[in-house]
Amino acid sequence: MKRKIIFISLLFLLVVNGVFAQFSEKSQVSVLTCGSGSELYVAFGHTAIRVFDTSQNIDFVYNYGVFEFDDYFYLKFAQGKLNYKLDASPFAYFMHGYSYEGRAIYEQVLNLSPQEKQTLIHLLEENYKPENRYYQYDFFKDNCATRVRDVIAKSLEDRAFPQSCAIKTDYSFRKLFLPYTQDFLWWRLGIDIALGSVADRKTTVWDCMFLPDDLMKQLDTTILTNTTASLVESEGVLLEQTQIQHFPSLVSPDAVFWCLLLLIVLLTFTEWKMKKYFRWIDVFLFFAIGLVSFLVVYLWFISDHSATKGNWNVIWANPLFFYVLFRLQKTQPVVLYTLAACLLCFLLFFWLLPQHFNTAFFPISIMLLIRVLGLIYRKIGNLPHILK
Repeated sequence: MKRKIIFISLLFLLVVNGVFAQFSEKSQVSVLTCGSGSELYVAFGHTAIRVFDTSQNIDFVYNYGVFEFDDYFYLKFAQGKLNYKLDASPFAYFMHGYSYEGRAIYEQVLNLSPQEKQTLIHLLEENYKPENRYYQYDFFKDNCATRVRDVIAKSLEDRAFPQSCAIKTDYSFRKLFLPYTQDFLWWRLGIDIALGSVADRKTTVWDCMFLPDDLMKQLDTTILTNTTASLVESEGVLLEQTQIQHFPSLVSPDAVFWCLLLLIVLLTFTEWKMKKYFRWIDVFLFFAIGLVSFLVVYLWFISDHSATKGNWNVIWANPLFFYVLFRLQKTQPVVLYTLAACLLCFLLFFWLLPQHFNTAFFPISIMLLIRVLGLIYRKIGNLPHILK
């Protein structure tokens, strides 16, 4: 079996490096757009390029969305150093994989001149070289869809993508991909914690093609400049979507955190009535928020992710909570005043900030504000014995 796989791989390399140099006029280049899956990492779909030549029995797929899952995968991802690569495989293998997963495949045959096809194939061959096939993944700027977009644009001779489109206008990156996470509410919460204000920048037509579906729509409606011809010559459905879609979470983050807020209010009121201090509440709450603040700061200032910069979640997920946690009895009033001011400003003026915030952040911020105000009250009331 291993010998068969090696033989097929070597044969494929020979075909790619040799036969494509004599690409015939019957050849076709098409964009394959794949449907979403039930897991988050495939929820946004996928894009690949198919090279098809019946006269030479050539039918291969170039796939920019391949990555290696190893022991350091999550560390590399957190650092923004996860490398993707261009892979190439027979079209039948590609179809088999998506058929097994029950995911749809849509094909758009591109209206390219013979020279443009040759140029596109040459670019793919260059990218497929071992020294070129790896690239640093960026969700918004450099992924499987943008790579396909770029290689098509570079292959055009005297024509180009138009810079206006009626598909979507005045959309941010975040607004474009949020519909794909509607069944992944807890993952959406995590995404909204990690992404900064960069994700809320308005996109251009060029930018919006970072999503496979939007790239497909843009290609389908594109009339190239200096011509009246459409970029897409023909289109069709190669596979229907048969996979059962992911079911939404039974309990949303909003419901959980509003219930938790109610519990915090009741416990805080009980403290006031009993003249006691439930230290464990602040330890648990401040520790959890401290971890979130560490993540926000790390992704903003240390990691190589471009989409996590300028993250205003740092206002409520404030690193000062770690300081308060470890100096609960000796926290300086100015620190508590600062935290209270930050939380209050976030709750009152969040709509002025250049960033979208998940609705679950508001009950969390109210919880924190209540507990910080409680600590301030104890400091002002000169009741150090309650903190013991």
